[in-house]
Amino acid sequence: MGWRVFESFKKRRRFIVYSKELAELGFVIFRRQNENGGIKPHLFIRFKSKEGRLLTFAVDTTRIPSSQSPPDAYLITHAHSDHYGKSAMLSESSYCSEETAHALEIRYEKTYKGQTFQNGSCFSICGVEIQTFDVFHAPGSSAFYFENALGNSILITGDVKDARFLPKCDILLTEASYGDPADLSCYFKDDIGGLHQAVLSHIGERRIAFGAYEFGKSQKAVSILRGMGYNGPIAMNKKTLSLTEKFVDGAGNLIDLNGGGLNPEVDSESEAALCHEIKTPAQICDENDCRICIVPIGDLYSFGADTRKYVLTCRADYPFENIRLSDHLDVDGLTQMVRDISPKLTVIYHPNKSPRTDRFAQHLEKNGFKAFSINQIQNLVGNEKQLKSE
Repeated sequence: MGWRVFESFKKRRRFIVYSKELAELGFVIFRRQNENGGIKPHLFIRFKSKEGRLLTFAVDTTRIPSSQSPPDAYLITHAHSDHYGKSAMLSESSYCSEETAHALEIRYEKTYKGQTFQNGSCFSICGVEIQTFDVFHAPGSSAFYFENALGNSILITGDVKDARFLPKCDILLTEASYGDPADLSCYFKDDIGGLHQAVLSHIGERRIAFGAYEFGKSQKAVSILRGMGYNGPIAMNKKTLSLTEKFVDGAGNLIDLNGGGLNPEVDSESEAALCHEIKTPAQICDENDCRICIVPIGDLYSFGADTRKYVLTCRADYPFENIRLSDHLDVDGLTQMVRDISPKLTVIYHPNKSPRTDRFAQHLEKNGFKAFSINQIQNLVGNEKQLKSE
């Protein structure tokens, strides 16, 4: 059965190299060329359903024109930009959690056109029963689990923070954002105490600005700050504020850093609209007596020496003091996840084009697990225009 899936796929498209292990399990994992000859993110899965239907599911990728044989489904694991929901959300064949759909709409100001589910529920795609699991990475982040005609299972996780509830499977597709065993920054524990200490040390003396990603990390920081008992205003940009109000219960008093203000010396309302005063984040904080800001990391540069600046990250390449706070598993956590799930084969697909995918795959191989990375996948499907010219 597995080989017939491969042969059927081979007849349809240019096929360079395949994985025997995957084919024997009844799956083909491949990549696609885009219109310019580059490689689309991230992966595509070809398999036969229990009803005998040959299907293609796209994983965290951009849309394909209808003229180029689009997949049967776009699976969106979460709403971070490097998982390409901005594009896939415009397809009626897209699938993501209700929270992810809301986050995509807020982030990109577009209407989500696909199908949604409650995280942790089961639903059907083209007759295939899909079980979903929360991976606790960002609000709404989901793992997808399903079986093919042979009864072999595949689990697609995207980025993972907590893998305790994930099921065993035959094939695991997962991430390696912090999967380099030779990089000390890939070993960490969340420094909640460091965040507490930063606030306690400076809150009465000067402003504190935390640099964080607008979706996921910013909401986590607000939850921690409120949980530690800080009830004062927290300033952030408009989009981060909308996401925080949506996904954080008890977010409290949030100040819009994009609110600005009008020049009081201008009397005419029409002239006032034209003379909108652009204020710095620090000015808006001062006007609102706001002592804590959570902003995109690049916006930390807009604050002067009167502000204590931190980056909430496990990365070590920013010119600010960092407080280790991550929405990912570190290399030990990722390794333990693979041990617990015990797949026959692990495919590391994120981050795209990063050596960390290769290094984590090699690390798994050394620990007795069959694995390969997205960079090793040479199963390549060309677009229609290119195929006709070859």
